[in-house]
Amino acid sequence: MFSSLLQKISGGGGGQLRTRQLAEDYWVAGQLYPEDMEKAREQGFRSIVCNRPDDEAPNQPTYLEVSGAAEEQGLEHIYIPIGPGTDFAEAGQELIDFLAEAPRPVLAYCRSGNRSTMLWRSINM
Repeated sequence: MFSSLLQKISGGGGGQLRTRQLAEDYWVAGQLYPEDMEKAREQGFRSIVCNRPDDEAPNQPTYLEVSGAAEEQGLEHIYIPIGPGTDFAEAGQELIDFLAEAPRPVLAYCRSGNRSTMLWRSINM
């Protein structure tokens, strides 16, 4: 029951995903769940970037769970976890390489959307 409540608060469990637009074709969100991948596709997203490390919090879905659901919806995806000690230059280059080929628009997520925003800004300044 608690995880269902968390999903509803974070945007999962009905309605539109809570997203924030950073560029014409790049958006960020807080934690996404496997069931959010259908909503992402319905809202027009074509690629997903996961910036949240696995096992950061109890009951958090793993990247494999989310990416499996993304694949079922025909969404491209990549795992670029941002945590303590992350080399932003390296993570930024991974994002640049992914975006060079990724279908747009792109939706990136982490726990709150802040790390995804920081990573995007690090390659767009």
